[in-house]
Amino acid sequence: MGLSVGDPSAGVTGVACALDPLPDTLARAAAQGCNVLVTHHPAFLEAPGTVTPSVATSSLGGSLVWEAARLGVSLIAMHTNLDRSAAALAVPTRLTNLHAVGRLEEPDGFGAVLDGEGLTAAELAERFGEAYGCPPTLYGDPDAPCTRVGFCSGSLGDLWETAVAQGCQAVVTGELGYHRVLAAVEAGCAVILLGHDVSELPYARLLAASVAERQDSVPVVTLAEEAHWRICLDPRSIGR
Repeated sequence: MGLSVGDPSAGVTGVACALDPLPDTLARAAAQGCNVLVTHHPAFLEAPGTVTPSVATSSLGGSLVWEAARLGVSLIAMHTNLDRSAAALAVPTRLTNLHAVGRLEEPDGFGAVLDGEGLTAAELAERFGEAYGCPPTLYGDPDAPCTRVGFCSGSLGDLWETAVAQGCQAVVTGELGYHRVLAAVEAGCAVILLGHDVSELPYARLLAASVAERQDSVPVVTLAEEAHWRICLDPRSIGR
């Protein structure tokens, strides 16, 4: 989506990279002397109509636009172009050591197809859980062997149908609606959910590396982020 807030002709003092443009990441970017924040997710999907003080409390996107302007930090989002890039599609292979054999959408669309090496769905879930540092959710037969695996970061949407058509016995993604999950499982494709944010957290370092490769005149930093959700087996543990 490119530059959404800022002056295209302004000089750059530093670049911070993150998955999400949030008040916290924006403040940390400014605190580290970065006047550009590059993220995967955009600050807004629909631009605020007016940028006056009231926009700061109108919505999350509005507050980000106001705060970015106040701090003098430009906002740049690399969303769909990053999703479809070869570098992004190589991330699951690098993290899990499962060889890539193609894309879900050939020749240059979304998602990767991986060689599941005959791992069971449960073993596959464990492999991805360890690689991405999260407790995955598995739908389907845990003992089903998986020789062909689809992967799509973020939200899978109707690409589950593409995965099934490609002969995948399992698909790994950030999130997928319940009824689509059931349809995929009934079609013989196990579904492994990592969490939307967890499946894309590696992209911040990917963005930073890309920026650093193309210039060496200003510092580039990756802002630390964590998943926005927790699994609470004991309600009393919330907040501990």
